[in-house]
Amino acid sequence: MEVLTELFNILSKDLHFNVTKLDSKTYEQNWRVPEGFISIIGLENAKMPVFYYGLTDSYKEEYKIKKVVTPKGQKQVFTRLYYIFDRRDIIEKEKYVVANAFNGLLLLIKFDKNEFIEKAIEMLTRGYEEDDFIKEVINKVKEKNMFDSVEETIRFMANRDYNWIIGKIKYNVGSLEYSGQGFYLLPIKTNMQITPGLKIENGKVIIDLENSHLFKNFIVYVDTINNKIIFNKQRLCNKTSTILEIMSKIDDNTCPWCGAKLRVVKTKKGEFLGCTNYPKCLYRRFPKL
Repeated sequence: MEVLTELFNILSKDLHFNVTKLDSKTYEQNWRVPEGFISIIGLENAKMPVFYYGLTDSYKEEYKIKKVVTPKGQKQVFTRLYYIFDRRDIIEKEKYVVANAFNGLLLLIKFDKNEFIEKAIEMLTRGYEEDDFIKEVINKVKEKNMFDSVEETIRFMANRDYNWIIGKIKYNVGSLEYSGQGFYLLPIKTNMQITPGLKIENGKVIIDLENSHLFKNFIVYVDTINNKIIFNKQRLCNKTSTILEIMSKIDDNTCPWCGAKLRVVKTKKGEFLGCTNYPKCLYRRFPKL
């Protein structure tokens, strides 16, 4: 319940939300109730409707190293994160949602940059020691990007995977100007059908961040870095979306990972554009030959 409690503390400070804790002891139901309840009110004025949702945060995080061989025979590895809910638990909670005429049940997840990168570094480091496939890929990345150590290479790969995932999510949410970190409230169903992008496998409901188009269906996003709350008014009110679609304007002199300036770095092996925020940021780009 720590994730839900943290979210409730944030939402209770916003005038658009009423939040209530639900549990079996309080409501004495003979089926599993959602962990929480949220009403979203008056998004623009008092005439707006009120929307009622049940919330559940009963997921388990699962990190994996994805090993890929391209059609050209190139080996690659990527860190991926999955949020796994028990489908039977979801079904029991949906009974409460239906019985109380809620608008739906929302899956609550939290995405944190530091946690992702630390876990990715841990898994890649272990993979380098135990898996020849992973070791070969890391050594090739090290050579290609002119890193001095395996440790620095692994940190670069962890940041690379994070930025790839978060960039796709932010694009689909329509909020490129925000951090992408924080809480996401995603519906289990839309139009009576399982929300596109959710996986149902072996009794599990899986949120795979690689299937980023899932996030187009978000109900609420809470940016814990910039202290902002974004409503998906199109999903709530069936009106024209008021979320600005931000078109990214790529500046060749700006680091796409952290926003700092790039500079020319000269080494014995050659030249490349590196981030001025090094070593905190390991982004680097090589000139096209």
